[in-house]
Amino acid sequence: MSTIFIPKHIRPMHGRLAYNDCALFHDMTNVELDTLESCADQTKCNAGDYLFRQNAPSDHVYNVISGTVAIERVSNNGRRQVLGFLFPGDFLGITNSAHYDYAVRSLTKTELYKFNRKRLYTLADELPHLKTNIAEISSRIFNRILDQLYILGQKKAHERLCFLFMQLLERLPGARPDRVELYMTRQDMADYLGLTIETVSRSLAKLKADGLIAFPQLNVLQILDIAKVSELADT
Repeated sequence: MSTIFIPKHIRPMHGRLAYNDCALFHDMTNVELDTLESCADQTKCNAGDYLFRQNAPSDHVYNVISGTVAIERVSNNGRRQVLGFLFPGDFLGITNSAHYDYAVRSLTKTELYKFNRKRLYTLADELPHLKTNIAEISSRIFNRILDQLYILGQKKAHERLCFLFMQLLERLPGARPDRVELYMTRQDMADYLGLTIETVSRSLAKLKADGLIAFPQLNVLQILDIAKVSELADT
């Protein structure tokens, strides 16, 4: 079986991929994976690089192999909104539009699979598992958008930060309560949570004063009271 686009920590098992977080590959046979490889390539970005800019032609679908990226959108008056943070196993670029309506910026050194979008969608009509997996990925993206809309409309500033921290704990590889790497800046957090950077700073100070979190290093978070942080983050 060809494995050009399969990470080293993924191993075939009984004709299937034993990597549950990589949704595109779920339940696909070795033959199907060989077919999928025909539209796959690999690309890399350094921290600060843009994978693509807003309004660029939507020619590809990407899967993050390693690293962290931010999805962002800029309004006509120049205001930026961070729409989400993506980690290994996450996908971006799944759209039926001719152009991307957002930009993707690497927060760290990042490796991604790059799939030709039209070829991928054509294969989805031929491979039932692939079509199901793309639908599942789209559903996950939609659910994350709903969660974000909810916290922007219903949560206080410090609760929004708790929501972000629980997202990172759940989705960032290697994250654990006593050590969560923060690859985004305070401004990135603010633009994601619909806050000002000053409000983010005050809210972090409140959470620290309440004994819920600590920062043993500048960009390393410790969650000291996981039950309370989870309660505040609850959607």
